[in-house]
Amino acid sequence: MSSDISNMLKMMNLLGDDGFVDALKNVEKVVEDVEGTLNRVEQIEGDAEQAVQEANQALNAVDYRLEKFDETISLLEAKIEAGFTVGFFLFGINRWLDGEFILASILFFMGLLGVSSLIITVIKLPQVQRLRRLLKYAIGQLNEVREDEDEDGSALEASERSRSATQKEQGMDSEPPKDEQNRRSGGYWDQK
Repeated sequence: MSSDISNMLKMMNLLGDDGFVDALKNVEKVVEDVEGTLNRVEQIEGDAEQAVQEANQALNAVDYRLEKFDETISLLEAKIEAGFTVGFFLFGINRWLDGEFILASILFFMGLLGVSSLIITVIKLPQVQRLRRLLKYAIGQLNEVREDEDEDGSALEASERSRSATQKEQGMDSEPPKDEQNRRSGGYWDQK
C-alpha cells in the first residue's frame, strides 16, 4: 500500500511539473496544426476536383463546338462539290451543243468525278450518318416485332400440330363424329 501511495505521489509530481505540462500543451498545438493542415488539404482537394470538373465541362463544350464546325465545313464542302458538278455538266452540255465533243467529254468526265466525290461527302455528313443510324434502329425494331410475331405464330402452329398428332395417335379424327358434334352443340338432342 505504501508503494501505491509513493507511485501516486510520483505521478502527481510528474503531472505538476511545468516541463510536462508544457510538453502536453506543445503536443496539443501540434495536433491542432495537423488538423488545420488536413482541413486545408481537404479543401485544396475539393477545389482541385471542382477545377477538373469545370475543365472537363469546358472540353466537352469545345468538342461540341468543333463538331458543329465540322458539320458546317462538311455542308460547305458538299455545296461546293455540288456546284462544281452541276457546272461541269452545264459546260459539258454547252460544249456538246457547240460541237466540241472532246472538250464536252472531258467536262462530263469531270462532272462524273464530282458526282462520286459528292456522294462520298454526302455519305460522310454527320446529319446523314445520324439519319442512317435512326433508320437502322427503326429497321431493327421492325425486325424484332416480326420475329416476335413469327415466334408466336409458329408456337401456335406447333401446338396445333402436336394436338392433331396426339389425336391421331389415340385413334381420334381431327373432327369428332357428327353425332358427337350435335351432342356438344345440343342440336342432336333437339332433333330427336
